[in-house]
Amino acid sequence: MRPAHRFFERQHRRGGLFPLAAVLVAFGAVLSGCGTHSAPTAAGVPSAPGNTAAAGHSPGNASPMAAGRTDAHAINQKPRPLQFVRRGTHVAIQIYAEETTVHVAPGTPFHAWTFDGSVPGPTILLKQGDHVALTLHNLDPMMAHSIDLHAALVAPNMNFVDVPAGRSRTIHFVASVPGVFLYHCESEPMLQHIAMGMYGAVVVTPKTAPAPQAVVVQSEFYLPPTYENMLNDQPTYVVFDGALDCLVTHPLRATVGKPFMLAFVNAGPNQSSAFHVVGGTLGTVDQSGNPADALHDVQTVDVPPGDGILVTLKFAQPGVYPFVSHDMAQFARGAVGHIAVAAAAKG
Repeated sequence: MRPAHRFFERQHRRGGLFPLAAVLVAFGAVLSGCGTHSAPTAAGVPSAPGNTAAAGHSPGNASPMAAGRTDAHAINQKPRPLQFVRRGTHVAIQIYAEETTVHVAPGTPFHAWTFDGSVPGPTILLKQGDHVALTLHNLDPMMAHSIDLHAALVAPNMNFVDVPAGRSRTIHFVASVPGVFLYHCESEPMLQHIAMGMYGAVVVTPKTAPAPQAVVVQSEFYLPPTYENMLNDQPTYVVFDGALDCLVTHPLRATVGKPFMLAFVNAGPNQSSAFHVVGGTLGTVDQSGNPADALHDVQTVDVPPGDGILVTLKFAQPGVYPFVSHDMAQFARGAVGHIAVAAAAKG
């Protein structure tokens, strides 16, 4: 592994030379992740029965098929994008579970279990009070998948349940609480389904509030992706937005003196993040993204797996500001990105 100080110097030298960040927020949903997709191949694999038990059961009831999966069973499905339709306060979402090969580092393909063919899955942007109908279509012919939305206040045993291969299921909920939330697959072994790439962010903004300028997801990759490696909690990479150096080569953009709002989610599955911006303080930190739980002028904030924050800060000088997990083991494994701050326009 590279020494941390050399890693930082290499990252810092590369800052500010690349195009606009791929994570700038648009309306409804944003395709997340910098990991490049390999050319898809036809599945060509017969369907296997999935585990159709309700979510929330113990790891002892884990699906043997999922726990025993190897790359020999890998398929590479063509990514199918999320569909998001808004009619007033009513939102209809179609999201797809599929297996896709991505790259988590240069020359490092990863056979991922995904939402919509990307790791992380697309960010879902909602307004407080939205009535949401979300349909999960399980296109994976090999196993069952599910979706657990931390923004949905519903009975998990009735909603976050396994969807067998080739089937669909709809969840109805009201986005009643503002915040920055995780969504993830809850099928067992849940640790494996998350570590294989099945997670993303949901941002629920108050009705009159703007959406954040950027959404970033931290996660861990375990290579080789065996269940034992995941249980031992020794990740090969800890990255932002699904790939090593993703937000170094594609830095976020801000302007001197203007508020910059960043939503940050820690998908884990195992480790807490120590979120920190080098050269700045976090002017306002809404814990779990809720403005009712705000902290001010924070150096570093702990974000456990399954949680998020909404950060607002201003920059006094133009330049490149790294943001990192201040857990140095995570930093050395790749938990760093850049914010390229431009001077304010004159006049």
